[in-house]
Amino acid sequence: MTKMIDRGISGENTFSVILLAGDRASDPLSQISPCNRKALLGISGQPMITYVLKTLKAAKNLGEIAVVANRVWEIAENSSVREWLAKNDPQSQVNFLEGAESPASSVVLALEEKFQESSLVLVVTADSPLLTTETLEEFCRRALSMLDVDVAVGLATEGDICKAFPKVRRTYIRLKGGGYSGCNLFALMSGKASKAAEVWCDVEGRRKRPWQLISYFGFSTLLKVIFGRLDLQSAFNAASCSIGLNIKAVVLDDPLAAMDVDRTEHILIADSLLGGGEGASAKIRS
Repeated sequence: MTKMIDRGISGENTFSVILLAGDRASDPLSQISPCNRKALLGISGQPMITYVLKTLKAAKNLGEIAVVANRVWEIAENSSVREWLAKNDPQSQVNFLEGAESPASSVVLALEEKFQESSLVLVVTADSPLLTTETLEEFCRRALSMLDVDVAVGLATEGDICKAFPKVRRTYIRLKGGGYSGCNLFALMSGKASKAAEVWCDVEGRRKRPWQLISYFGFSTLLKVIFGRLDLQSAFNAASCSIGLNIKAVVLDDPLAAMDVDRTEHILIADSLLGGGEGASAKIRS
């Protein structure tokens, strides 16, 4: 298994990267992937994770990349992943770290074992092969430009997604003014990464217990969300007050950013956009 290597990355605006590549036992896509690992799902002949790594490696202002997953050695030792790294990662910036029992706790673990509290940390997921370098750089640039932000969250609008993919089912947070879908992009800013990850763990542990979520965010806030009475900024302001961190949304105009591969029908979409060598963004615009 590849060893973790500490490397100093210069530049105060450089993000270290946590690439989440773990699996849920119930995920149907894991069951049809090599070694039952969703990150290794074949998209146009390549493991899905290699498309995300390619995007990360090409982006500006990104430093070391930690791939975090349960049984991470199965990903690190996959022959296609190793071949890709041998060709595209000569400086060994991509490392592998055994994860914890959930995405949030895996982020906490990676922060404790790998990155300094002063680091800027970008969290992405291995099931986002359609994420482009241009969109990733835009997200990072806008997150850095925000004043007093502790956590930036990438979103795409329901309108943009439905226009590009009218027949694809997605889950939306419906607020006053429109619906939004998460892009699995999170920027944890310097000095706040650990607290943000711990809050994420806490919220994740309550997600299947609605009354605990109500006590966490407040009954009136959740009612306003349910009935569409909060706009995006107000919703994030309310969440920031409840959590004790300044959380802001980065709304991206690229619907591909929200198209993670989590259903079988998404495989065909990713194959069609990534196959043949033409960029996904160019195909979606045509």
